[in-house]
Amino acid sequence: MMANAEIQKDNAYAVITGASGGLGTSFALECAKRGYNLLLVALPHENLHALAHFIQRNFPVKATGLELDISDPDAAEAILDTIQKEKMQVSLLINNAGLNQNELFENTDGRYMRKLIELNCIAVVSMTKALLPELKKQPKSNIISVSSLGGFYALPRKTCYTSTKGFVRQFSQSLRMEVAKYGVTVSVLCPGAMTTNIGNYILHRQLNWLSQKTLVHPHDVAAYTLRKALQGKEIIIPGRMNRIIKAVSSLIPSFVQKKLTAFSMKQLEKKAQAA
Repeated sequence: MMANAEIQKDNAYAVITGASGGLGTSFALECAKRGYNLLLVALPHENLHALAHFIQRNFPVKATGLELDISDPDAAEAILDTIQKEKMQVSLLINNAGLNQNELFENTDGRYMRKLIELNCIAVVSMTKALLPELKKQPKSNIISVSSLGGFYALPRKTCYTSTKGFVRQFSQSLRMEVAKYGVTVSVLCPGAMTTNIGNYILHRQLNWLSQKTLVHPHDVAAYTLRKALQGKEIIIPGRMNRIIKAVSSLIPSFVQKKLTAFSMKQLEKKAQAA
């Protein structure tokens, strides 16, 4: 309770991109529980303002919704302008917005791939660059950028996705070393599969026992991530089974990993065709 009271007194804000659903909404609720005021960012027409109103009715915090596409070149500056006009003291940035990929490279639309790279990589860099001076104004502040467990591996049907998530991880780890002297702690979240929607849940329930055990609920991911990030953790992998898999995989030769990945993808394709 004391930590929350101090946060409210200091007018501390968390800025969350992709806040209108899934993991972004879970982050918003967890931040509100901890007493952060919120600047929520998402695309238009995604009920963002309804979420902001819900949070203000149920938590003793302020919540503002800002509807825009953060892959737009001017989006980060527009967000910064809002922060400065409203005199928001930003102590937490969560780069959550992103796009996924579940198709072979040759079958993926070229415009979609460009959008994926712009959102998953360029927007993360632009948001971090624009808000870093604000974060440095606080005695202590945090940046959490969402990568993926897949960002450690080469995965078919996710060629661009895993590449962008690998970029986010290395960018975050490099930036962490640069900004630590300013009291800014950078963490990178590397989650496995999440039950972000019913389709995702059904698909992974059709897979083997191990795949099912790696599923984590977004609420659990958000709570675990915030706790670890505020403790200063660098790489955050939610889910005990996911952490075990990551630890074990580092001991497996790359050619064996590739064979296992190919086998898993074939099983997934069979399930998709049967459905």
